[in-house]
Amino acid sequence: MDEAAIRETLPPRQPRQQVMLSAEICGFGGGAPTKHRIKDLSVSGARIDRADGLRPGATVLVSVGVLKAVGATVIWVKDGVAGLRFAETIDPDAARSKAMIAPPKPRPPVTIDRGATAGWIQDLHSPYRR
Repeated sequence: MDEAAIRETLPPRQPRQQVMLSAEICGFGGGAPTKHRIKDLSVSGARIDRADGLRPGATVLVSVGVLKAVGATVIWVKDGVAGLRFAETIDPDAARSKAMIAPPKPRPPVTIDRGATAGWIQDLHSPYRR
């Protein structure tokens, strides 16, 4: 299916917000994931760069933010930039958010016995004291 035929079958795209997110894209059916940057994003699609290996009509899986393996179709590719249409709508806020990582457990306070630290007592056992 060529690019023009794909565009004619799709509803108009939603307004997009400019973002700068990193994403992993994997060809549907396997293959090593590739790293891309999402330049703009909407509930129904995205524009990505570093898209030289993608072809219009290809089905891919996109992982960004806390969204994992969202199905998408490549609509167009031009000069290393591509437009993707998601198979179902996404939450752009979830795409922008990072995975929750549990905060580190607080360490117990460490007390160091330094002995006497005031006056002449601190030098009582010093080999350099007469």
